Amino acid sequence: MIPKNLSIAWRVFIFTALGLTVGLLLTGLLLSNLYSQALTRNIDDIAIRQTDALIARLLVEDENAQQSLPSIDPRYTQANSGWYWQIVDSTGSISNVSTSAFGVVIPHLDIPFDEENKRRGNTIDEDGKRLRLFERKLFVEEQNQVTITVTADWDEVAGEVSSFQNQAFMALVVIGLFLASLCALVARLSLGPLLRLSSEVEDVRTGEHSRIIGDFPKEILPVKSEINALLDVNDKILDRAKNQVGDLAHGLKTPIAVIRNETENSNSKLVPQQLDKMQSIVSRYLDRAQLAARTAARGKKTDVVAAVSRIVSVMNKLHRDKHAKLIVEDGFAVSFLGDAEDFDELAGNIIDNAMKWASTRVEVHITKPSPSLLQIVVEDDGAGLSEQEKRAVFQRGRRLDEQVQGSGLGLGIVSELISVYGGEIELGTAKLGGLQVKMQLPATNRS
Repeated sequence: MIPKNLSIAWRVFIFTALGLTVGLLLTGLLLSNLYSQALTRNIDDIAIRQTDALIARLLVEDENAQQSLPSIDPRYTQANSGWYWQIVDSTGSISNVSTSAFGVVIPHLDIPFDEENKRRGNTIDEDGKRLRLFERKLFVEEQNQVTITVTADWDEVAGEVSSFQNQAFMALVVIGLFLASLCALVARLSLGPLLRLSSEVEDVRTGEHSRIIGDFPKEILPVKSEINALLDVNDKILDRAKNQVGDLAHGLKTPIAVIRNETENSNSKLVPQQLDKMQSIVSRYLDRAQLAARTAARGKKTDVVAAVSRIVSVMNKLHRDKHAKLIVEDGFAVSFLGDAEDFDELAGNIIDNAMKWASTRVEVHITKPSPSLLQIVVEDDGAGLSEQEKRAVFQRGRRLDEQVQGSGLGLGIVSELISVYGGEIELGTAKLGGLQVKMQLPATNRS
């Protein structure tokens, strides 16, 4: 059973190869059968002509002529060639025989003669040689009946048929390979527009283009038009979502502020607590909606090395008593698949946190673990975090510099932004002795 995810090109190739295999196999068998029949007719014709020549000589009244009977094929004169003839009289005695049949016992067929006193078939002599045998009864005189037997070497015919089969099948295999390769090439060329369409969709996803812009055959143009229409609808939905989020933010802030002002002179503690909770919930979901809208936008890429270099340079100026070092993997040539402001927020928060709580130095490593991912590892030589602190650092709305002495800015918003982009963040212990922050983010080739 063919897998459902098998490519169209492979499907075309496999079905064509199977069809060619069956067709060429049947062609080879048919050709072999036709060749065998042609050889059989040829040797039967030789046997008939040899029989006719013997009959013509026997009917001549000249006794000398009857003693020198002809052999129309040289093989009837070669000893033990399988090509024999003999004449047996009415008493069962051999009256004449071909030169090739000396010392050979020619077998007889066990089938009846037909209406013309003829019979033919295949048999085996006492030496195991297969023979094609032709017999005919003839009345030379009223009381003298003779039986003429003519044979041909059937092993020779079988050998020629076998040789033809080998040559034919070798030629058909070569033809089959050529046709299969030609079919694969045609399938590849025919499916080329689909591969280009897939490549253009990938370019849209990675930000190379905002729409599919290539030229395609008329069969694929409807697909291109539908995809571009879908992209346009998606852009409109994102724009509308951004506007609605902004309207919602402004619409909620004012009523909450009014309620807070009205309850300032109240002695109730419950109302301010609930307002703070409402404000926190509203802010959280507005932030998430804004992040989702930003990360869903297409066509945005960020030069990672340039952005991190800029951030490291700024941090070195802000923290003159400490030093941050940027280490980039050899051959690194990918960009962050997302908004530049988001990347600055991610990298800036992590590096700023490391610079605040490092003793003297920070290292920033940029690598590419896979073609679709980039990795940024920030290490410092500070006090680091305990396991409990590492779990607490990602809690939304909490800042570690307000909870634990020696820790930096809260990473809740950073973690949430990374998860929206489909990335990962992990905390560990740095080789320098402090905290290690490892981020993996989506990447695309740098254009």
